[in-house]
Amino acid sequence: MENARTDLARNGFESIVIFADGEPLPLEIAGWTAAAIGASEPVYLKPVASAADAYYEVTFDQLRLIAEAKDVRLHSAGPRTESYEPWDDQRSARAGLIEFLASSAY
Repeated sequence: MENARTDLARNGFESIVIFADGEPLPLEIAGWTAAAIGASEPVYLKPVASAADAYYEVTFDQLRLIAEAKDVRLHSAGPRTESYEPWDDQRSARAGLIEFLASSAY
């Protein structure tokens, strides 16, 4: 059972909207754990131990929009809408995403 602190951290993240160069990409939660999405281990490393996991289903077209975007922002839903944007230099992550998309069959 989830504790109250985790529930508060997740409040408003059941659905989010990613804006890639102003293009809205609404996403619904697919699961809060790796097991919930059929993975045997986490898909990514958390930036900090206290970060909550959240997995959203995305299409290859959405990944392309995000990878090619100059400006990426995330808006949470819920009673208090929050806005987030990357705070680190994201060039290497973006390059990896573009490489992944280029090598995929889609």
